[in-house]
Amino acid sequence: MRTKILLMTVLLIGALKGVAQNDVAIATLQHGDNVSVFKGPGALANAHAAADEAGGDVITLSEGTFTAITITKPVSIYGMGYQKDTEAGTLLTKISGDLTVGKTDKTTLANVHLEGFYLDGQLKVGGQYNSAPLENLRVVKVLAQSMFAQSTSSNTSFDQCVIMGSFDCGTAGEANGIYDFYFNNCIMSRGTFKNYKMASSSIVLDHCIFCALRTEIYNGSPFYNSHTDVLTLKNSIYMKASGSGSSYGWPTGSDIKGCISDLAISGFENCYQVALTDIFADGTDGAYSSERTYVLNTDHSSEWIGTDGTQIGIHGGNGWSKVPSTPVVKNLSVMPSGTSLNVTYQAEVR
Repeated sequence: MRTKILLMTVLLIGALKGVAQNDVAIATLQHGDNVSVFKGPGALANAHAAADEAGGDVITLSEGTFTAITITKPVSIYGMGYQKDTEAGTLLTKISGDLTVGKTDKTTLANVHLEGFYLDGQLKVGGQYNSAPLENLRVVKVLAQSMFAQSTSSNTSFDQCVIMGSFDCGTAGEANGIYDFYFNNCIMSRGTFKNYKMASSSIVLDHCIFCALRTEIYNGSPFYNSHTDVLTLKNSIYMKASGSGSSYGWPTGSDIKGCISDLAISGFENCYQVALTDIFADGTDGAYSSERTYVLNTDHSSEWIGTDGTQIGIHGGNGWSKVPSTPVVKNLSVMPSGTSLNVTYQAEVR
């Protein structure tokens, strides 16, 4: 780890009145060598409004709470982490509300990168009931309460994310779908996939944990009202939540291989049936907790190898970490000086 101290004088967009040292949420917008700083809950919205329509700009969010927005520009947004963890060295960047990715005129939005924050609302990919085509959307190390996805997309990926609740795709009466959605090393905690009806839909879970909550299951399956072959589940763990009842099953017709489950799994390639309490070393289900490591039961972990030759679950494949790939900004100091702000911070480069 390298540490460096940076000192900048930047133009403040908005009034300086009320600025105090180290007590506001800060968003920095970088466009080439030019950097602008915005403060307060609306800082993310202001930075996004100032970002170049052509793309390539980077918005970095400090620790603190920001109001959610609709992302309509090809920007990269980086936070300090989705939870404060002294050992890992992460801070908490919170976005409050529903965060939408997609242009309101339904034209294609490409090359959006989201990383390192906690979303207390719903992540709307493509916009709710307003499908907006997406290309090269990447969501990394984000914790969201739920997700709505209804989009024509290409190369959409979620890496090392936590989704706490359900994945919705419109209403039961609509023929909805999503295309080329990849979840890698993610935790789907107590959720379901609902209303992905189009035969051309494509959802891949690779090295993930999917924990189905009984109260969200309809007709015995957490893939309610979805097309039978919408899902590819590989190198992953598929299990019910503790106390959620016994009536749930595999998504009929989907491609299943290299998995662990507490269900009967005869007929699937390289899969293992394991009692619910024997899958993880801590003896609990797949529900998310910030203290958990999701290490497999060490008695059998060497046997539970996926199709890619690595361990089944989130510690195989690309691995699991809560730490964003961007520098973690600490000791942020914002001091007004006339019409400018002097911004000093310490950046730990990982």
